[in-house]
Amino acid sequence: MGKPLSGIKVVELADFVSAPVCARILADMGAEVIKIERNTGNVWRATGKASCPWKFTDEENPGYDINNTGKRHIVLNLKTAEGLEACHKLLETADVFVTNMRVQALKRLGLDYESVKDKYPTMIYAIGLGYGEKGPDANNPAFDHTAFWARTGFLLDMAPLTDDYHPVFPPSSVGDNFTGITLASEVCAALFNRTKTGKGDYVRSSLFHNGIFAMGAMQIATQGENGSVYPRTRQLHGVAYGDYKCKDGRYVYIASGYAEKLIAKVFSIIGRSDLIDDPKFNSAQARRENADEMYAIIKDAMLQRTSDEWLDFAREADIPMVKMQHFSEVSNDEQALANGYIQDVTYPSGVTYKIASSPIEMDSIGELHTEPTKAIGADTEAVLKEYGYSEDQLEQLRITAVIN
Repeated sequence: MGKPLSGIKVVELADFVSAPVCARILADMGAEVIKIERNTGNVWRATGKASCPWKFTDEENPGYDINNTGKRHIVLNLKTAEGLEACHKLLETADVFVTNMRVQALKRLGLDYESVKDKYPTMIYAIGLGYGEKGPDANNPAFDHTAFWARTGFLLDMAPLTDDYHPVFPPSSVGDNFTGITLASEVCAALFNRTKTGKGDYVRSSLFHNGIFAMGAMQIATQGENGSVYPRTRQLHGVAYGDYKCKDGRYVYIASGYAEKLIAKVFSIIGRSDLIDDPKFNSAQARRENADEMYAIIKDAMLQRTSDEWLDFAREADIPMVKMQHFSEVSNDEQALANGYIQDVTYPSGVTYKIASSPIEMDSIGELHTEPTKAIGADTEAVLKEYGYSEDQLEQLRITAVIN
């Protein structure tokens, strides 16, 4: 059985993460993805390596590979007429163009949507944006940390309010991944729609919009003069759910939410069934009013047993509880390994890294595996030959620094 996007050609002109994630997902689904880099390579090659400079190298760069596996890598100097001409040759047969370059830069190259939509009427033009196309900040530089995390409230409001309060520091690339996956879903829908209309489409996904949507429940809850107020103390973040320290120094997280039955189960496993009908704790309003006392009761109880002991109690009572893990522990998580969510990727040197697998799970695709990506421009010659370039023409492009 062929993969769903077999036969689809994608041209990617993108740096950093969001658009490359989109193109990686499309490649996972079977599309042929040609990634255009500058002569010095994609910015994320250096960024990925810098994330662990004592360990990662140009040849072993998992931080880059996770977003760019399965692609063909070519070099084109788009500041030259010959480089742009080659780019347009690729676009002539492309089903999808994926980019996250800033619109002003695309306009200078004549590669913005308005400049190419009539030339390639059946092509899907997919762009990852920072703050969207309109408004006073449309042209501002935007990154995951700023547009997705900081501007949407998470960093200021999710840190517990204490005497030494400090905003949360965000993880890397989460918003980029969210935005890239959204963009890929739009591309798939546009490709399907093209089978009915014969027409291309213009699809976009912004870090800021995805951040607002991801934090949508919080944005709704805090509206108006009677809305929830953040940041708030740990107790007001929720009891009986949330994080609790155990006897062994490890933390567990209980996701009992506002469900009365689950809260009753928590009271039961800590040996305080008498609190289930206590008027201070038997309703959401009562628990909010007595949050400090309730938190102290559960906090003290959780310190009496180890995290593994509490997990045993939780499984028996069917309470959604997990041991809170460090990033480093996820690599060996039995559940992740059993489902193939973490895979071993072995590089030519023999070094093996554990890397998150593709989030795509489809019977028509089968098992996907992250592979080390190729060197800068590794596929340039082969790709351009497929588009009619002769050896003499390729040599001339090298001489004029259009390609490496």
